[in-house]
Amino acid sequence: MHGRFNISPNQVKMKKPLLILLLAIGCTFTSCKQDDSGDNGDLLGTWSLTAYIDDDGEVLANECQSMDILRFKDGNVLDYEYHSTDSASGDCIEGTHDSGSWSYLFNSKVQLDHGTEEKSNIMVAKYKVSGDVLTLTFDEGNGEYHKKYKKE
Repeated sequence: MHGRFNISPNQVKMKKPLLILLLAIGCTFTSCKQDDSGDNGDLLGTWSLTAYIDDDGEVLANECQSMDILRFKDGNVLDYEYHSTDSASGDCIEGTHDSGSWSYLFNSKVQLDHGTEEKSNIMVAKYKVSGDVLTLTFDEGNGEYHKKYKKE
């Protein structure tokens, strides 16, 4: 009796490649979505501080603060320079100028390590790149604050 469930050996041989092809296509369209890490080079380059924002509002960087830079390099190298203004003379003083590391995390976050070989200083920030403006959002447990940078 020839039923609709009878399959000849030739039909089985033809269905295997078709099944494998369909599985491959299905896997392609249902593969995991890449996370929002932004791992596309958005952060690479040199960024100069332009503003600091907290609950009290936005404060534009003065001439000295605008010399603060973050330089995201290939190989997850982070060069950074921070400056301060001498309260007595008003002169701009170069503070820290060093290298650390950085890495993309999930949900548009980046990990910054400003530490040394002896002691790490890891900070995690949400980041958003819009054109040539980078906004880093930090939350150290007492509220969020933001730092805005402009790409050089």
